[in-house]
Amino acid sequence: MFRFSAAEQRLINANKCLERFMPLLTPTGVVLGLAVSDLFIGGKPFVTPLFAFLTLVSGMSVSVKDFGAMFRKPKPIFVFLLTTYIIIPCLMTGLASLFFHGNSDAITGFVLLYAIPTAVVGCIWSGIYNGNNALSLTLIVIGTMLAPISVPLTVRVLASSHIEFDTSGMMLSLIYMVVIPSAIGILINAISKGQCTEHAVPMLKPFTKIGLLFVVTINTSQIAGDLIASASPAYIPQALSAFLFTVLSFLISNLVARTARLDQANTVSVTFASSMKNISAAMVLAIQFFPPASLIPIISGIVLQQTTTAISAHFLFGRKPEKNIIENTQGKGEVI
Repeated sequence: MFRFSAAEQRLINANKCLERFMPLLTPTGVVLGLAVSDLFIGGKPFVTPLFAFLTLVSGMSVSVKDFGAMFRKPKPIFVFLLTTYIIIPCLMTGLASLFFHGNSDAITGFVLLYAIPTAVVGCIWSGIYNGNNALSLTLIVIGTMLAPISVPLTVRVLASSHIEFDTSGMMLSLIYMVVIPSAIGILINAISKGQCTEHAVPMLKPFTKIGLLFVVTINTSQIAGDLIASASPAYIPQALSAFLFTVLSFLISNLVARTARLDQANTVSVTFASSMKNISAAMVLAIQFFPPASLIPIISGIVLQQTTTAISAHFLFGRKPEKNIIENTQGKGEVI
């Protein structure tokens, strides 16, 4: 039987320790970026490589076999595409336009928040609530691969009257940060016949959490001065709306999945995949291509997403099954 080396076991234990603080990780990055921005503002060149590393490790967890099997029964995939790329973005943009009429930066922030691909952490939450793990991974890959086209297109269509941005630049950024690293990760998994998922990925996971902390901190530091200088009570409605919109996205995606008569496991997977967003990627893009004020909905999403997910999941699916809580705390837990 394979025995972990001392270093490998220490890394796995470190990952378990970091997982206990996952709900605080991204908010801590925001606070650090605002409080000591001078220490991190020079780290901008490292953001894209760091994010690519996070995506690479996520891709290494995806099996080509499981990915291909989902396309033989594609109904849940179509439900995911309908909900994620049409229903939720259009509805949230309509609500944002209603709530923040005349505030183009806020509207753009919400559009970007719901245009961004699904978060890897959605797969973890899906596993906790007995979702279809293979489907969850497949939806993550699909969302990732579509991102260079879907994100600029969604922002262009839904926010076209509010702001101009570099579409080709955003596409290239997503290709470098998300698509290429994901493809390499999946290839590594295939070449290693899944061994990297069993050994390499658990060892790399504590570094992904540290990398995520740096991504959030560095990005926040880039716009800290503008955010603090323009701070006003207007931020509060945007934060509350971010909470409300996330809850609504869970309710809507769950309703669409049930209306499509998906079974319970697939309903759970589609609900989390459609509702949880890769907000760190949204933050990177917003820093590069949009005004600082558009970051308020995204920063609010980073701070609130895990708590909102826990509340929504409890309401929709009940208490976490104890068996799965144990299983899913063994070397898991991404927030990207």
